[in-house]
Amino acid sequence: MPGKRALIALLFLLTGCGGTVGGTVAASSPPGLPATPAATATPSASLTGPNLQGCYGPADGRLFTYDGGGVMFDGLIMGDGPVGVVVSYERGGDACTWRPLAERLTSAGYRVLLYERGLSGPVNPVIVKMTERLRKDGAERIFLVGGSIGGSESIVAATRLKEPPEGVVNLAGTVIPEETAPLTVPLLQITAESDQGATPITLQAAGDAAVKSPDRSLVVAKGEFAHASALFGTAQGPMVLDSIMAFLAKHSG
Repeated sequence: MPGKRALIALLFLLTGCGGTVGGTVAASSPPGLPATPAATATPSASLTGPNLQGCYGPADGRLFTYDGGGVMFDGLIMGDGPVGVVVSYERGGDACTWRPLAERLTSAGYRVLLYERGLSGPVNPVIVKMTERLRKDGAERIFLVGGSIGGSESIVAATRLKEPPEGVVNLAGTVIPEETAPLTVPLLQITAESDQGATPITLQAAGDAAVKSPDRSLVVAKGEFAHASALFGTAQGPMVLDSIMAFLAKHSG
């Protein structure tokens, strides 16, 4: 499946696809939400002692470890609200770049789980495991949010959970129609106008295939090419964060 996903992304790149394609295209903060201040630079990974990837410590939330197939990895749960969010970062990235969203979520009363993972192996089983962990921590309803492979695999995980999430946010994950077709929960997809992998056309096609989803939309960051969580630090970063917050608020129940 990953090979097919990569092939589709390459085909769109070679044909010069891009720009705005259907869906919901935002160029400013969604109505009804205050504008988010520009995302600040992520603190350097410098914490000592128990921490998550050097940038989240005990002062940020509840640290934990989990067995990732014989290797122990770290995680963190921030906040204690009834609605939870599992955040999955992009390949080659880390949880540190997701702090702008994590802090916005906890300030709004959400319970947020961030975690590290290995460099190989499927991601969606880990997302399922983290969802179960967040439910045990007290979350009654859960959203899945991820960037790049973390986003596309969040969609796959949503179709495999015994108790489906409230919705999924795919931030520039290259996903194919066969993966979105079984989805039965709301879907928000966000990408940069000039993203060379998760092009607007690619995500629009995947969203169109999610015919069982009660609400699916695409937000395109106009004039940007930054990928996944790197969008938080761009001129369109406030709009991206506001779009995610509006989607979660709409479907939190």
